[in-house]
Amino acid sequence: MKILSRISFILLISLLFCFVIKAQSEWLGSYEFDEDGGKTSGGTAIFVTHQIDILEGEDGLIAMIQSKGFQTSGDLIATAKIQGDKLLVYFDSYGENNVIEIYKKGDLLFTMERKTVKGKTEILTFWNNFLPIFPKNEKSGKVYFQKVEGK
Repeated sequence: MKILSRISFILLISLLFCFVIKAQSEWLGSYEFDEDGGKTSGGTAIFVTHQIDILEGEDGLIAMIQSKGFQTSGDLIATAKIQGDKLLVYFDSYGENNVIEIYKKGDLLFTMERKTVKGKTEILTFWNNFLPIFPKNEKSGKVYFQKVEGK
């Protein structure tokens, strides 16, 4: 009876480990969010692209966040934690190409949540300390980031 109990316990732990690995691997990859702010009075396009690369690190998931475009150069390194269908992204440090330093280590930048709507997976974004460049995009709970296929 003890052997059967131990085998059941080992199988349960193995199954839980498989679920954690699957959940983590579902978030790996590159995501992009493009902001269109129109044009300046001189006709120059006001456009900013945010890219997040979710990678496996030694101690869990790492998020490399780059924001580039009109008067924007952000380069952040963050940690990412999975809670159910959510990915919580916390500031860790600044990258080499960062211009403005406004975050403290541990700040919750934003949360991404996977939702299935009509059989299609969507990624909702809930902003915290990291906000879009243009106020029209600051509403939380909407689809902003799209996973970039092939990366």
